[in-house]
Amino acid sequence: MGINVERDEDGVILKIMINDELLESKYDEDNETYFVPKGLLKNTAFKEMPEDVSFEICDKIEEGVIHQSTIPFEISKISDNKAHICFKDSGRRKYWDGDIGYKLYMETKREIIENREKEIGDVEYEDYQNDGDYIFLTFSTEIESQTFEGMIISAEQLIKEIEGAVELAVSSPFKNFEDVRDEEDFSLSIVIPILRKLGFSNIRYNHGKREFGKDIIFTRKTEFDYFEFWGAQVKCGDISGEANSEIDKIIAQIDDAFKVSFYDLYTKQRERISKLLIVISGSYTENAIEKICEKIENNALKNNVVFIDREKINALSSRFKK
Repeated sequence: MGINVERDEDGVILKIMINDELLESKYDEDNETYFVPKGLLKNTAFKEMPEDVSFEICDKIEEGVIHQSTIPFEISKISDNKAHICFKDSGRRKYWDGDIGYKLYMETKREIIENREKEIGDVEYEDYQNDGDYIFLTFSTEIESQTFEGMIISAEQLIKEIEGAVELAVSSPFKNFEDVRDEEDFSLSIVIPILRKLGFSNIRYNHGKREFGKDIIFTRKTEFDYFEFWGAQVKCGDISGEANSEIDKIIAQIDDAFKVSFYDLYTKQRERISKLLIVISGSYTENAIEKICEKIENNALKNNVVFIDREKINALSSRFKK
């Protein structure tokens, strides 16, 4: 089980198998890039990755057809826990059915990537080509994780962040708001791009079993030249003041968010947030905000909780349209 590589006497790769399944080479004459369904790599340590090949990740392969639901990206090995990820976005104008032109969409994406490279430094713009029919955009990043699963999740989150930033730049994200699938999609495609546009930095999507009330963690530089840590709890749908169990759950999450410290990747030490956003994709109904505030006994906490709903996000996003 795991990744098995068969080579000839000169070290040239003859075939690669993962969990007894033979990988398909992307190019007939090239045994350097292989299509890999991401389900095959679940629970596989990244240190098993061969050093002289790259894996193009796909959802599945059925009867020779490659199924991909995101921008194609290839993973290659830098070290046992560090990967180079190359994203290769492309398309044809005549097949584009978006509300804006494909050229404008891709040029905006290129601009978003170039600005992110300058401001954050976690991506690298590589190439842009437009031959009048096809448009190709290539960019890359480096990701650290012990597992393939961690690498793939981080790469897909980056894609969603960038595409969310593009949608924010060219139009209102609510144009396709009903297409948001879940809280993760809402966070990565809408909330995080807006936070970046508002000037927040060191943004990290943190959703999971150990989030402790903070789906997103981010910072801003204060007027006194030090960093202030913020958190955001993100939810899909409405929050009603009549749903007592939901109100109690939110209050418990608010309490956890302020009480439980977190390890910050940038300062390399444990920190606590000083402000918390409660961000929802719908509306606060039946005096929900008032009822939440009434049940928060600590006034210091109450004064540092900010409530954001769909209407507010719409108003914020309108600032950044092209």
